[in-house]
Amino acid sequence: MRMHKAKAHKKILPDNTIPLINIVFLMLIFFLIAGTVAPPVTPELTPPSARTLPDVPPAGNAIEILADGTLVHRGERLALDDILALFPAPMPSEKPEDAPVGAPGDTLQILADKDLQASVLMPILQAFRAAGHKKIRLITLQERN
Repeated sequence: MRMHKAKAHKKILPDNTIPLINIVFLMLIFFLIAGTVAPPVTPELTPPSARTLPDVPPAGNAIEILADGTLVHRGERLALDDILALFPAPMPSEKPEDAPVGAPGDTLQILADKDLQASVLMPILQAFRAAGHKKIRLITLQERN
């Protein structure tokens, strides 16, 4: 008498990659919507370059100053009074440790053209200082060797 061994049945597993692709796709859409895209720099602006400064990306709300002294914010040319109204000075906190580092309005970022004359730049900086801004950062591009 001959005995036959029963054949093992292969289990067919369901395809689990479709839910994974759906989750990744939903995360991609979420980060595209939730992320902030910085507006492009005005084409007429040529920022100065530096060799030894650390890399710090400009904020999306940096103020641009063209070579002729024109102030630009998010592609719109504005007067100094309008810029001062858009960027009120941060309120001093009661305790210095209460102020969050890098809070909005903490540091005013200015992207000035490399051909901008100091005689035009200084009155603008003095106006921001008189309005109460304590931290002003001039943004430059890092020179690549």
